[in-house]
Amino acid sequence: MAVIFFIWGCVQSLIVGIFIPIVKKARNNYLLSVIFFVTSLNILIQYLLRYQGWKDDFPRLLVIPDFLDLLLPTLLFIYIKAVLGGGIEKADKRYVYVPVIAGTFFVLNAVFRTDFSFGNYVGSLYHKFVLMGILVWKLFLFLKGWNIVKEQQHIIKKKTILWWPKMLAYFLGVLTYITFLNLCYFMLIVPNFELGSTVRFTLQKLVELNYIIFTCSIIFITIFFFFKYPKILSGLPIIKSKKTSKVPDGQIYIDKLNKLISEDRIHLDTELNEQKLADIMEVQSYILSIVLNDYLGKSFSAFINEKRIEEAKRLLENENNKDLTIFAIAVDSGFRSESVFYVNFKKQTGLTPKQYKKRYLSNT
Repeated sequence: MAVIFFIWGCVQSLIVGIFIPIVKKARNNYLLSVIFFVTSLNILIQYLLRYQGWKDDFPRLLVIPDFLDLLLPTLLFIYIKAVLGGGIEKADKRYVYVPVIAGTFFVLNAVFRTDFSFGNYVGSLYHKFVLMGILVWKLFLFLKGWNIVKEQQHIIKKKTILWWPKMLAYFLGVLTYITFLNLCYFMLIVPNFELGSTVRFTLQKLVELNYIIFTCSIIFITIFFFFKYPKILSGLPIIKSKKTSKVPDGQIYIDKLNKLISEDRIHLDTELNEQKLADIMEVQSYILSIVLNDYLGKSFSAFINEKRIEEAKRLLENENNKDLTIFAIAVDSGFRSESVFYVNFKKQTGLTPKQYKKRYLSNT
């Protein structure tokens, strides 16, 4: 059964990693994709070492899971920080130094140690220190990540989608738990010969099952979130950051918005509001607000009303509409109220609709 879980976890994680950037090309999605690629690679190496005899044929590969066990929680922590509005900052790169430096040391030790083998590495004092280091690093990232999530707890209670970063923090906790189990196994079970080989083998399989079942559960829950809340893959933060307001690739959203206006004429929908437009664009409403302010210097209502007044002017200039009432012009332009239409029309043109129509006809 464990073999099936290993194969399923590896393939599923690889597919998800390929799928994410296809949905939306964005920095956060690329990072999430790398997280799944790393997970898939880790499961694959674990499978080859445990079930294909690679631990004896290629023992130096044993250091790769140790490196990936440092890299994976690091990337996960940076992603949590990014989706909670902090973005991927230059300062975050310092967290990557730990797995890179440690991984370099692991590789050099494996390459230049002539007697390196499964028997003298796994369970050795050096290996135990490595596992302790991995545990400390994961615990540090988990506590730091959980603290970031806790700061947004009041928002998470209100919006279900924000359980996503909370689940990511739980995943960090699960990764920490798995390393703790491995450390306990090598420090307490392996040296205890009184337990007998059968008991130790059974405990080893239980630790192994814990690893793959929890890992596969993480993949399954992640896929569930993707299908239930596709906005997660928008590539944008799901909580507004107080530090930054600029949205990466915001022009893409402006282009999409202009297309909705020119081709779908969405601004003529009298029920249109900021949340509805954000849902159509598959983006958080506050992100839409930031994009409009940063790239157009306008609020949602100002932008939409401007487009509606342009439509009203077109209707007023058309002689075929001479029998339409002002209320009909207002509704056909997307306004729900004649009074609101009057206020906005006068504000933008300096004239009432009737004055505008009269002046236009007198000039033609």
